[in-house]
Amino acid sequence: MPFDYDAIIIGSGAGGGTVAWKLASMGKRVLLIERGERFVDSQAFWDEKRMLIEMAAFDDRTFEVNGRDARLYIGGILGGGTALYGALLLRPSRDDFHPGKYYSKWLSSEEWDWPISYDDLEVYYDQIEELLGITGDASAAMPHVATPRNGYQQSPPELEPINLKLKRGIEASGFHPFHLPLGIDFIRCLRCSTCPGFYCPNDSRASTVSRLIDKGIEAYNLEVRTGVEGERLLLNPNGKAYGISVRSRKRNVVQELTAETYVLSAGAIGSSAILMKSGYKDRSNQLGRNYMYHCGALVAGIFREPTGGADHFIKQLGFTDLYFGSKEFPHKLGYVQTLPSPGPLSVRENAPFPLPLARFLNRRMLIISGAVEDLPQPTNRVQFDPSGQIRLTHRFHPYDVERSRWYLRRLKEVMKRSGATFVFGATGEKDDRHTAHQVGTARFGNDPERSVLDPDCRLHGYENVYVVDGCFMPTSLGVGPALTIMANALRVAEKIA
Repeated sequence: MPFDYDAIIIGSGAGGGTVAWKLASMGKRVLLIERGERFVDSQAFWDEKRMLIEMAAFDDRTFEVNGRDARLYIGGILGGGTALYGALLLRPSRDDFHPGKYYSKWLSSEEWDWPISYDDLEVYYDQIEELLGITGDASAAMPHVATPRNGYQQSPPELEPINLKLKRGIEASGFHPFHLPLGIDFIRCLRCSTCPGFYCPNDSRASTVSRLIDKGIEAYNLEVRTGVEGERLLLNPNGKAYGISVRSRKRNVVQELTAETYVLSAGAIGSSAILMKSGYKDRSNQLGRNYMYHCGALVAGIFREPTGGADHFIKQLGFTDLYFGSKEFPHKLGYVQTLPSPGPLSVRENAPFPLPLARFLNRRMLIISGAVEDLPQPTNRVQFDPSGQIRLTHRFHPYDVERSRWYLRRLKEVMKRSGATFVFGATGEKDDRHTAHQVGTARFGNDPERSVLDPDCRLHGYENVYVVDGCFMPTSLGVGPALTIMANALRVAEKIA
């Protein structure tokens, strides 16, 4: 029987959008299915209420999160998280692929090494950075993390005045600041103050839509259907999927489609949920488990004068000196980055200030955030309640919290040295809605008794089913996972083809 397509891909984010473009560019007939719609409002970057409070472009599902109903800040439109992220695209450390070096006390021995190494992905990091057009300072030192051998394609714009102050504060603290490598075309960029969480008004920020999917539609045999939800795979006990059931969300019509290969990339929550709905018999008992997202610390400094962050793009600086801790605190942490001011409505939502005061503070605010790689725990998981609602359970490990609190104290010192008159902050365990960098619920490995996917991200026991989003990651890295997910998607696409 002929197939409808060579490959059907569920989800258009970092993994799905990348693998769809790659397979189409290799001559395959590809269908890309996305439960969200294409976002088309180029003026929405002005509207904080619509974008961050009403969450117009975020996932519209209500999840049960630690016993209460909530919506999460995860991408819900074509392009997934890449349509809304801040486009910071750092390579991880080579040692990130060997977590046993730092977590042997907390991980079982089979979790000490990923089934692939940094060397297996290096050429694909090169490829995806070229496709996205990443801007960065090739001459700057980035301690502990890997960097492109041939540098970045574009140089970043000069630092805003407030970031010159921050740079001096970082250096006075004994660290080495650098321009963040960003997937932004600064020749076209409007320097919006509202970047992460908002849709880019002119596609200068690299998403899978602007850099890959639309090119796949124009140049290759890539078909995209939005507003369509992948519900379940049709699995034969003989080790092959023979179809997929999808539902049009507008018309509520269910259809079964066939392909030679099926690729799930619906996110750490969505892909594992689809496999559960499909009745996949998981020998490892790891499906849906080890749900991770970065803990870390966020510090806000209030300055005497306006920082410019309410009007200009100020997400420019980062440092990685504490990636593996320090002499006085020899524990693995992660990267540090500047963040834009969240906006007066978001300030007021997190503190009971009157709106005029929230506007005053927003104009004088600068934020830096440090990531802490959270540990995989089987008790942190994705499940279903009896009604079919997705139920999430997540608590950070005490070791995650301890490291985050130490990071918080150090980042407060940096902010004070930068000239802030008032400094406050919080650690990640206080928030379970802003679930940045979700990974881990279908980890890959060599042993089907201990992992859900094989080293090529193929579902154990099924020769034509792959998972290419953050699900595959056994640990969460010390940087954001987007670049690694995209590089791995290119690797897996070659295996599929």
